[in-house]
Amino acid sequence: MSINSMIFTGNVGKDMEVRNTPNGKAIGSFSVAVSQGWGDNKKTSWVNCKMFNERAEKLAPYVLKGTPVTVQGQFVLEQWEKDGVKNSQPCCIIESVQLGQKKEGGSAAPVAKAAAPADMDDDIPF
Repeated sequence: MSINSMIFTGNVGKDMEVRNTPNGKAIGSFSVAVSQGWGDNKKTSWVNCKMFNERAEKLAPYVLKGTPVTVQGQFVLEQWEKDGVKNSQPCCIIESVQLGQKKEGGSAAPVAKAAAPADMDDDIPF
């Protein structure tokens, strides 16, 4: 048995692009900048992400450049040949994506917080 799963968080590099195959299947693709390391050893890698059909069409207006995302999906190595040169590129076929708050002016965008219910009991022992 093998498990093929990847989870990562980063910022979208450019707005999601949605294309359609000749048979009408929608393919949404975008890249995510994923950082590892720290200080002088910090490195950024780009992971290409793809999703299909109605999900791609519905999420496209929200997957915009700079948006933080957490992505879970399957790893695939896309391979092709162009002008006699073999190329490959890592890709994530998205199973789920969670959108974060986009930063504005270098600070996190405000997030509305829900107030505690008025009937909340303050005498909870834990």
